[in-house]
Amino acid sequence: MKNNIMPTPLAFGVDLGGTNLRVALVSQEGKILSERRARTPIEEGPVATAELMNRLARDQLAPSLANHRVLGIGVGSPGPLSRAEKTIFQTPNLPGFDNFPLGKRVEELLGMPLWLDNDAKCATFGEAKFGAARGKRNVILLTFGTGIGGGVLADGRMIYGKSDGACELGHLTLHPEGRPCKCGNRGCFEVYVSATAVERRAIETAGRKVSNLELFQAEARGDSWATSCLVEIARDLAIGCASLVNIFEPEMIVFGGGLFSGGGGPLCSMVQENIRDRCFKSSQRGLEIVPSTLLGEAGVLGAASLVFDNHTT
Repeated sequence: MKNNIMPTPLAFGVDLGGTNLRVALVSQEGKILSERRARTPIEEGPVATAELMNRLARDQLAPSLANHRVLGIGVGSPGPLSRAEKTIFQTPNLPGFDNFPLGKRVEELLGMPLWLDNDAKCATFGEAKFGAARGKRNVILLTFGTGIGGGVLADGRMIYGKSDGACELGHLTLHPEGRPCKCGNRGCFEVYVSATAVERRAIETAGRKVSNLELFQAEARGDSWATSCLVEIARDLAIGCASLVNIFEPEMIVFGGGLFSGGGGPLCSMVQENIRDRCFKSSQRGLEIVPSTLLGEAGVLGAASLVFDNHTT
């Protein structure tokens, strides 16, 4: 008698960063079954990175997966990029990747289809499907790391713009004559409230080396320097978030990335309090500002969801 049990669909989700490369095998329900991590071999170039991605994926194709079917691989990468061409155009965090056809290269190596999207947009999909924003249709995600990434779901659809480059939320101008940004502008949002910027501001305020975690711990103890530092950071964060609320009117803003996996939760309530006088009252009704519940998992889960949402055979 033939076994008519349908194989369980799985997908690889990849978080491609300038420092680390993470490849996870994910179920349709958002469960990570296995994963591999390695340093991204930036110095060796994009071809070496594609080959490493292939090896990390193949390492997880064990005999125990005989009753499963891996549908493909979804990759979240810093942008700008082209989803249709599966090509990374240019990004400061991946030097040497200019106009690199990542999709074509990995598909040739791994023998399965690849879907490419912006890493912050992948994290937004992850939170909306499996995390804090599950069931919400109007969501903004901000990821706080070296810079600030962002994604916006409007009525359940991701906003991409004419060339997939929309929603570079970290480059909202916060202080027009402020600090220079790597993008060429001055006073960008991420120059003031990314995880890197928060640590810089903490060090400047404390007058000594201090981590973001130590900043939040000091604020919880009631240390005056930490409280004054976070008040200023929350004010800047609220100014940016208020602009986003006025433009997009979300149900929820989710804060993710390294800053919020390292104790940044108190900033959510501080920002919610600070935006009260900065955006329309009608847009504030029902608005929630919350930390990610997926912490470091949102990116790979969202990348894997690209496969489940787009695979057709």
